[in-house]
Amino acid sequence: MEKYRKPIHLPEYYIYDIFHNDNNNLIIIASAEIPILDIYCDDNDDKKKMNVHKCPHNHTYVYYVEIDYKNKITLNINNKIITTTVNKYEEFNDQIIFSTLVKDENDYMIQWIEYHKNIGISNFIIYDNSNNESLGLLLKDYIDNKIVILIKWLYQYMCPKSGISGQTTQQNHSIYAFKNAKYIGLFDVDEYVNIQKPIKINEYFDNLIKDEKINIAKISSFAIHNKFFYNPDRLPTDGYNFLKIQTCDNVTKGGREKNFVMPKNVETFSVHMVTKGLPMHRVSEKSIFFNHYQFLNKTYRGFQVTNLTDASIMIHIENLIPTKYSV
Repeated sequence: MEKYRKPIHLPEYYIYDIFHNDNNNLIIIASAEIPILDIYCDDNDDKKKMNVHKCPHNHTYVYYVEIDYKNKITLNINNKIITTTVNKYEEFNDQIIFSTLVKDENDYMIQWIEYHKNIGISNFIIYDNSNNESLGLLLKDYIDNKIVILIKWLYQYMCPKSGISGQTTQQNHSIYAFKNAKYIGLFDVDEYVNIQKPIKINEYFDNLIKDEKINIAKISSFAIHNKFFYNPDRLPTDGYNFLKIQTCDNVTKGGREKNFVMPKNVETFSVHMVTKGLPMHRVSEKSIFFNHYQFLNKTYRGFQVTNLTDASIMIHIENLIPTKYSV
C-alpha cells in the first residue's frame, strides 16, 4: 500500500488539493495568498461556477460545487483551461477522528495515536510537512490497517500574506474531505485529551449532550480548554514517561482551546476556532480538558516551575499496548 497520499498541487494558484467529498461536492482547498479565483468546472455539457468560503482570518479559501465524482475533470481558472485528476478520500461516516499537521515529530507519534485510540478515536488524518518519508515507515502498520491516512503536505507553514495557512488549509481540508464524520478533533501531537472519568470519548459526548440538553444541530464544535504541563526537573520523557510528569498550570481560560468540530456545521476554521459556521460550545474543564506537554520535542520550552500538579490522565493509560512505551 502506498504510504503517502499526494495532494493535487497547482502552485500558480496556491491550490493545495482538489478532491471530491462524501457530500457529493468537488472541493478545492487553497491558501488565501492571492485574490479569490474565478473557477468553473465542466459537468458533462454544463459549466458550473465554484462557490467559495473565505476564512475571515484571511488564511484559507474553500471552493466548492455539487457535482458527481469523476477521477479527472476540466477546470477553467481565471480563463485558463486546466485538466486535472481529482482525489477521493475514505469516508468515516459517524466516526470520531483526529486530524493534525506534523513536522519531524516521529518520537511521539505512536504514543499520541495509541493513547487516543484507547479513548475511542477511530482514525487519524496526519499531514506530514517534513522533507523525508520516515514517518511513513514508522506508521506503516497503521496505514496498512487503515487506522492512519498519511498526507504529504509540503506547503509553506507561514506565508507572506495568508499567514499560518499551512495549518489552516490542513484543518479545512479534513473538515471538507470527511464532511460526514461525527466529530473531528483538531489537536497537535503534544496535546492529549483528558476526560475526567474513565470512559470513552463517544460516551463522554453522548452524556454531555444529554446532561446539558445540547441541540447539536445548532452548534459547530465542542471547544476544549488547554492545560499546560511543564518539566522543570528534566524528568525522562521517552516512551510514555512524559505522562507521569504532573507539574502543570491552571487551565487556560482565555483562548488556546482546541476543538472537536462537527464538520457538517462548519464553513471555515482557523487554528483554535470556527470562523464561519454555527456557534462553538465551550465545555467545562471539570469534565474534560487537554494536557498540553509543552516540552515534547521542544528543548527550548516547558521548564516553568509551579506548585500545581495533576495526575488525572493516569486513568486512561492502563490499556496502552506498545510495551516499549510502557509507563
